[in-house]
Amino acid sequence: MQVDFKELRWYAERASTAYQTEQQIKNSFPDTVRVTTVKNTEVQYFLEKPKTGNRQILSIRGTANFRNAIEDAEYLQVKNKKLGIYVDKGFDEDTALIYQDVLPFLDKDKEVILTGHSLGAAISTLLMMYLHEDGFKVGRSVNFGQPKVTNDVGKGKYNFLPLLRVVDENDVVPLLPPASLLDSVHGEYTHIGPEVILLEGLFYVYQDEHMLRKTNSDSFWSNLTDVSVGAHVIKHYMHNINSKLDSATQIPFSEREKYIDK
Repeated sequence: MQVDFKELRWYAERASTAYQTEQQIKNSFPDTVRVTTVKNTEVQYFLEKPKTGNRQILSIRGTANFRNAIEDAEYLQVKNKKLGIYVDKGFDEDTALIYQDVLPFLDKDKEVILTGHSLGAAISTLLMMYLHEDGFKVGRSVNFGQPKVTNDVGKGKYNFLPLLRVVDENDVVPLLPPASLLDSVHGEYTHIGPEVILLEGLFYVYQDEHMLRKTNSDSFWSNLTDVSVGAHVIKHYMHNINSKLDSATQIPFSEREKYIDK
C-alpha cells in the first residue's frame, strides 16, 4: 500500500502541538475551541471545530518523560463494562476521565478524528471505542508510538475501527506492556489496526495486520537504550515523516533490518 506521508504529517503536527501551551496551540490551529489538562490526569488535549467541513479533531498529548511512558503501561488488565473487553487499567482510567470532560463539547452529527502520541495514542484508541459505543461516527485516525491497550478479544471486537498506527522501528514503547505471566489470565496484549513502520530516509514498511513482535520482560528492559529513548519522542517521528514527503520507498517487513539506523 502506498502511504500518503503528507497526510501523516497532518496528524503528526497535531500530536506534536498537543505538548505545547494553550496559546501556542491556538496560534497553530485557530479553530481550536478547547484546550485543557483533565483533572486527576496529566493529560492535555485540544479540540478543533473547523468552520468548514463536517468534522471535529481531537488531539491528545502523550507523556513527555520516556520513563513515565513505560510506567504508565500497567500489566493489569481490567474489564471495561462499557466496551465489554479487557483493557489496560491505567490507560482506561485516564480515558474515562478525558471522555467525561470532552463529551459535552462534541457534536453528535459531526465525524470525530483523533490523534495522539505515546500515552496520548493509547487514550486516542480507547476513545475511538468509547465514541463508537455512544453512536458517534469515528473518522480515520492516526496514532504515533502507541503502546498496546487490549488483548486478542478486544482486537477482534474493534479491529474494524479506522485506525492507522505509526511506529519507529527503534521505538520500544509500541511493545508495551511486555509479555508477562499475567498474560495467561486474560490473554497477551496486542495491537489493533494496520501499521506503518518508519525507517530512516525514504524507507518504510506497511502491514495490513501487525506481525506480533513478542518480547518478555527481561529482553524488553535490556533493549532500553539511548536509541530507543530518542526514537520515541514525537520530534523524531516528525523527522522520519518529513524525510518521506517528496518520495518514499516501501520495503518488505522481512528486509527492514537492512535499513535500520543503529
